[in-house]
Amino acid sequence: MKKLIALGLVMLLCGVMFVGADDAKVMPKRIGRIYLAPSFAFANGEFNKDGEYEGYDSGEGAMKALNLGVALEYGPLDWLTAALQWAPGWNMWSDVDTSIALSDEVNANGVMDLFVGAKIQIIGEKGLIQNTMFRFAVGPGIKIPLPGPDYEEQVKNSMNGDPVTAANVDKHSLGVGARVYFDYIINEKFFINLYSEFIGYPIKGDLKKSGYMGYYLATQMDGAGVDSSKIVNYGYDLTFELEPVFSTPIGGGIIFTGGLPFNYKINPGIKYDVSYPNSVVEGMFASYFVDEDPSHLFAIKPNVSFFFTSWKLPTEFRLQYGIPVAGKNDRATHSISLIGKLYLKI
Repeated sequence: MKKLIALGLVMLLCGVMFVGADDAKVMPKRIGRIYLAPSFAFANGEFNKDGEYEGYDSGEGAMKALNLGVALEYGPLDWLTAALQWAPGWNMWSDVDTSIALSDEVNANGVMDLFVGAKIQIIGEKGLIQNTMFRFAVGPGIKIPLPGPDYEEQVKNSMNGDPVTAANVDKHSLGVGARVYFDYIINEKFFINLYSEFIGYPIKGDLKKSGYMGYYLATQMDGAGVDSSKIVNYGYDLTFELEPVFSTPIGGGIIFTGGLPFNYKINPGIKYDVSYPNSVVEGMFASYFVDEDPSHLFAIKPNVSFFFTSWKLPTEFRLQYGIPVAGKNDRATHSISLIGKLYLKI
């Protein structure tokens, strides 16, 4: 049962944050950049609490999803980039192999939360402190929660045998944090990037809005006099990444770039803050709300890109494949992303 509850809470596409990890460069002044980023992700297994890979049996939660993300970035100053990123953005289609609902078709459709922030280059070619060997930038930001599925409606769908959206694809809770970027520039063609992101979630989530099973349990708890409105503590998300990057012109106004990011993500696990009116009610529900162990996921994300600088609107295409290598208490999610970046003067 605990796994079924967790299915309604987990962020299924946690390994597809292809826009967040970036180098310490900033946009030129008065230049804007538009991202369009379709991505396909799938997970046929997970890394268990001992760090061993376990494939999913039938009905245990194997998933696949098609996501479309977009982002807007603009350089109001040479050393400052403002960003609005919805990537991953919208799960246009998904399929989850689980038996938690009466329906034969269970999905994780829906929208991710929106990230709004800025990147300030402290050290670098355009930084507040100019330097040609190092780039260092910081990026404060917030995650703005967007609406999740209506789970009262999903329960009705289940009873009618219609498709059921069983899980949120994001936390749908306010997040506050920052990103840190550092580049060591070896020469004009090669640099090494270090990146880190921390997002904390200060507001506890409503169990009833967390997912199909969360809604079902919350309605039972409400009937027993237990307040389920603010009991889900998402903690934080912490990411570290190391990426060597090679870039060189290949003629015809085209720049080729290849990178090999080594990505490591940590989450402390969902915690539950539940107050029971008496021991009898506690005995009815307490076993469902055992705090989760921390999750860890190490992945590599090789990518190649081609930047067509001579086009009327310079455009870059980037292909990336995320490969889970090791972890604990996390899905082994693979992802394939094609990211288009369009540059324009504003």
